[in-house]
Amino acid sequence: MTKTLLSKLVKKVNKENTPPGGWTEEAKDGAKHAAALGHELSDFSDSGDDLEELNEIMDLNSDLYKK
Repeated sequence: MTKTLLSKLVKKVNKENTPPGGWTEEAKDGAKHAAALGHELSDFSDSGDDLEELNEIMDLNSDLYKK
């Protein structure tokens, strides 16, 4: 019984957190990278601007490091 209740709860939470257009491959990839750094996508803005900034910071070939 507990497993069934937990499964239903997880399904409901996942459904509520699914983006309107569903999870794109890019979003899935971003979630993996965020998780590897100890973050969740909910830690970032909906616009994704801060994720783009983090991506630039993490990319050692970005213009930030060409000085």
